[in-house]
Order: sequence, then C-alpha cells, then structure tokens
Amino acid sequence: MQKFLELRAKQDDLKRKGLAIFDKAMAEHRDTTAAEDKELAGLNEERNKLRTKEARYIVEKGLQGQIAAMEGTPALGLAGIMPGESDAAHYAGGRTYRDMFHGGDKYASLSRGDFENFEEFLQVLSTGRHDPRLKEVSIRAMTEGVPSSGGFLVPDEFGAFLLDGALEREIVRPRAKVWPMTTQTRKIPSWDGADHTDGVYGGFSGQWLSEGGTADRQNAKLRQIQLTAKKLGIYTQASRELREDGVTFEAQLSDAMVNAIAFYLDYAFLAGTGAGMPLGILNDPALIVVDAEAGQPASTFLYENCTKMMARLYPGAFENAIWIANQTLLPQFMEMSVSVGTGGSWIKAVEQRGNDFYLLGKRLLFTEKLPTAGTEGDVLLADLSKYTIGMRQEVIVDLSNAVGWLQDMVDYRTILRADGQGSWSSAITPKNGDSLSWCVVLEART
Repeated sequence: MQKFLELRAKQDDLKRKGLAIFDKAMAEHRDTTAAEDKELAGLNEERNKLRTKEARYIVEKGLQGQIAAMEGTPALGLAGIMPGESDAAHYAGGRTYRDMFHGGDKYASLSRGDFENFEEFLQVLSTGRHDPRLKEVSIRAMTEGVPSSGGFLVPDEFGAFLLDGALEREIVRPRAKVWPMTTQTRKIPSWDGADHTDGVYGGFSGQWLSEGGTADRQNAKLRQIQLTAKKLGIYTQASRELREDGVTFEAQLSDAMVNAIAFYLDYAFLAGTGAGMPLGILNDPALIVVDAEAGQPASTFLYENCTKMMARLYPGAFENAIWIANQTLLPQFMEMSVSVGTGGSWIKAVEQRGNDFYLLGKRLLFTEKLPTAGTEGDVLLADLSKYTIGMRQEVIVDLSNAVGWLQDMVDYRTILRADGQGSWSSAITPKNGDSLSWCVVLEART
C-alpha cells in the first residue's frame, strides 16, 4: 500500500504543477504559450506512466477492494484507476476497450488528456471557456476521420469508461463477436454454408471413396460481411441552474451517458432497421418466424411455443443460445407449467436460480427493448455469438445553448459510431427437416 500512496502522491504533484501553469495563463487573460503547452504535455506523459505503474501494482497485489473502500468507490471499475476493468467486462473476452484498441493489454496506458476524471472533463466542457486540454482533444477530433461531428474527443480512458460501462449493461454486445473499426468500413470474410442438402460449411462436401477412387472437385463458397460505422447521437438538456447548483451533476450525467449508450446500442442490435443504424436481429435475413398454435389466445406465450422454437434452432447454436423476452411476459413465464402423467401433477417450466431465470435449460432475460406481448419478436431465442458488431474508438462530447437559449438551457450531445448485423445470409436448409437458424421468434398473436 505504501508504494500505491507514493505513486498517487507523485501524480498529485504533477497535477498541481500543471494547474499552476494553467492558472497563471488564466490570471493573465491569455492562452497558454507553445512552451507551456509543451511543458503540460510532458507533465501529462509522466502522469500516464505513473498511472500505468499504479494500475499494474493494484492488480498484482490484489488491492482493488482495499483502495475502493479507501476512496469510497465501487471495487469494480475504480474511477481514476482502471475504468471499465471488471469481471463482467473480462467475461466479454475481446469486447472491452483495451481488448479492441490496445491489443488486449489490460495494463495499457490510456490518456486522460490531463483531466483528473471524466467529471472534470464535463465540468471544463460546460464552462465554455478556453482550456488547453480541450484544445488538444479538439485538434484530435479534427484529424481522426470525423470532422463532421465537431465537439471534443473524449480522452481514451474516459472513452473506455463509457463503452465498457455500457457493455456491462447490455444484452447483445457482451455475447456477440465484436471487431474494432479503424476506418469507416470493415469487411469480414465468412463461409456461405446456408444449404446443407448437398454439402456443409461453405461448399465442403464429404465423399466416401473406394480404394483408388477419385473425388469430385468442390468449390468453397465465401461471402463478406461489410460493417459501415453508423453515427449514434445521444442528446440531453439541462438548465444552467441545475448544472451550477446541482450536487454532483457531472457525476450523474456521466452515469446517465453510460446508461443511454447501453440502451440505444442494445436496442439497435436487437431491433434496428439497418437504415442509418445497425441491422437488428429481429430484421435479420436468417430470422425464422415460428407459427403460433391453432386458436392460441392473443398476447399469450405457451410451452408449446417454446418447444417448437427450440426445434428450429440450429443445433450448433444450442450451447450459446439464450431466451430474451419483453418483461410484460414475465407473469406468463412464471405461471407456465408442464403436465406430468394423468394424475393432474405439473412442474414449472421456468426455473429460478437467485436472480436468474432458465427455460428449457437456457438463460432467460427480460428487457423492454423487444416488442410487447403478442407482437412478433416479443420472445427471441438466439445464439448471439452469430451476431457481428463493429465499434469505432472515438467518443465525442459537445454542448450548445443555441436551441434552449431563451430558456437558459444547455444541450449535451454524445456521439459514437458502430454497426452490427448477423453473420448468416439466410437460414440453413438442413440435410433433413425444416429450415434452421441461430435466431428464432414466434409470430404475432393478436
């Protein structure tokens, strides 16, 4: 712990030196000079090196919980230490910020742009005054392929905080295949194996040969998935009084940003139309819609629906498949039962283990992001590892009072870019039986 305190004291000393330079420029009513900017950059580089040493020391010594208690912050995702680093994020494999953009190095040094934390970044941004730290971020925003977005590029460490924090609150992205995007588009090759009647896995066909027999030549079928980064803008408005007088307003705003990013990304990956946004699973070309039971009452979901949906799930998707349902169906799931024998006995179809639910052995999640009960897509059975997502690195934040000038209101805007679509071009035609897919829903019951 002594080494941690020494590292933190050195960081604080560097911060004080940087603030002294900035305060001097402000007192003299001028921008920082080129020499001062160079000195600030050097101080920031030194602080980043110390943060990397601190993060490595914390993990190696297992001090996360002790430091969290000392600083009054949650043990996972410590503000100012290792934002976004948590068990849930690591469970996601290659989907965290460091995994995608820093080669999976969980100790990678992420720049804060010389801000203490994300709250300070938002505070400085909300003043509307010149700040050399924002100036540096703004220049980066103009040179990294998103000049139309404007605003200020969020420093790496805070981008990780936003994207990894949202990751833990989403359904699709933690279970999907996620690719980093360093350009506007990314092409991903895959096998085209939709037809299993004469072969499997993109044109591979097996043949039993007699001694000295000659095999037929087969042509493998390849297809490309093209991901094109779509822009997601998240807006909110706040009065100047709330910003200036509200207790920990920036802290609440940063948490709200994480929640909003999680909601809108997840909704798009589930139900997006593909027009200016990701193509969601409910609109995927491989989606199978199972017929409802004859005479089935409106807005109901029956045990027979479950088994018939499972029968249309591709067997290779069984291991990773989960159920996702609109929460309005929760009462029906909890009352769903299976009759046993002829004596009137029954067992519940849904098993509850703590806060988790299971149906036919598969995890059952509830969300408001699917349509309400009775609508096609209100229950989804899917192997989300067959969904492909591309994420751009930059996150941009800006604010303006132009729209709410008369009401003294300020608009905050957060912009990030992503895309997503299923990896199959269509459902599979199996060797025998009905078509199969990685994503299955029930038709509307109205």
